[in-house]
Amino acid sequence: MVKSASAALVVENYRLISIESTTAPSGGAGSDWFVYRIAQGKNMATGYRRGNRGDVGAEVERIVNALNVRLLVKGQRYRSAGRPPKPPPRHNDPA
Repeated sequence: MVKSASAALVVENYRLISIESTTAPSGGAGSDWFVYRIAQGKNMATGYRRGNRGDVGAEVERIVNALNVRLLVKGQRYRSAGRPPKPPPRHNDPA
């Protein structure tokens, strides 16, 4: 869990719940598909990957780690890549 220094807000880390063999999703082909579930608190995300179990597991672990790294940025809220940062505040100090 990550605790914000500026507030008493506790944010739960993302965690891998399961990876299971499955049939191809709609529009997909092949028999080497896996479904994975990632959770953060009560929120659940489901995704599909194609490949062998070892490669899929490693890729999903990278996804979970990247999501958790995003939670660790101190003093800054996460900002999507498409949104420009806010300009710094202007100070009207007489010089």
